Amino acid sequence: KQWYQRRVAITAGGGTHPQMSALFTNISRICKRILLHSTKTFSSIARLDHRSVISIKGDGSANLLQGLITNDVNLLTKDNSCIYSHFLNVKGRIMYDSIIYYENDNSFLLEVEKEGAFQFLKMMNVYNFRVKADIKLTSFKVFTSLEKSQSDYTSFKDPRHADLGWRYIDVFPPSYALIEPDEYHQKRISLGIGEGFRDISYGKDFPFEHNLDYLNGVSFSKGCYIGQELTARAHHVGETRKRVVPIKVGQSQKLEGISLPAKVLSGKKTAGKILSVYGDRGLAILRFQYLGKVLHVQGTGAT
Repeated sequence: KQWYQRRVAITAGGGTHPQMSALFTNISRICKRILLHSTKTFSSIARLDHRSVISIKGDGSANLLQGLITNDVNLLTKDNSCIYSHFLNVKGRIMYDSIIYYENDNSFLLEVEKEGAFQFLKMMNVYNFRVKADIKLTSFKVFTSLEKSQSDYTSFKDPRHADLGWRYIDVFPPSYALIEPDEYHQKRISLGIGEGFRDISYGKDFPFEHNLDYLNGVSFSKGCYIGQELTARAHHVGETRKRVVPIKVGQSQKLEGISLPAKVLSGKKTAGKILSVYGDRGLAILRFQYLGKVLHVQGTGAT
């Protein structure tokens, strides 16, 4: 940059020797190229190794899903190609969280927690005895980027929140730089969005405690599904008294290494619990009356 500015200044001052002028011309061209490449930004993408993809195909696949998920499978079309949903047990508690992708009217891809993928597959096959759909665990990888590709590669807008960017299944534009998923998790945590067993206590937590109603993950107009009665009651009666929220510990304090879930106190009263920790931030499920207050983590000096 200095060479380029120097060349402009000398030329403006009355010209230079022909050889020097040619030299400055070549240097200025090189400098322009360096400046161009140094300011160019490249799209990045992260592989989510904690997620797996299950394929479900065949006649009746949509009906099978409709009786199991909190969302409405009929919302899936070519123009609305993925939805967020929970799978519940008969007591209305979360068994799995999933993003469901549309391939066609009889073919879907289900993104689920990798660690529980085989258990999920077993559960699906229990309910598949009548439909006889083809359900199998694929080798597909899940990728996420905060930017939408302008290429022909298929991308899916994250249905939970606009700021979570775009999902890619197994393939992504070669121009993208592969990075660690730290930025994705930081964004997700800052929005108060849990994902997988690290954030969700499967079999214990309720869907509205994890903000399912705010994450476009539940339909109140579809027919029955497992866990629907208790979910509908909580919605209409307003029984949810606590929710997952993003937290930040005080300056120079860290929560890494503590035993989770960790109890959160307001004085001597229990305000909730910390579910997961990412550096000085994390997710906690807190009772409404304690939101916005300074709280303490039991057994530590963290606030």
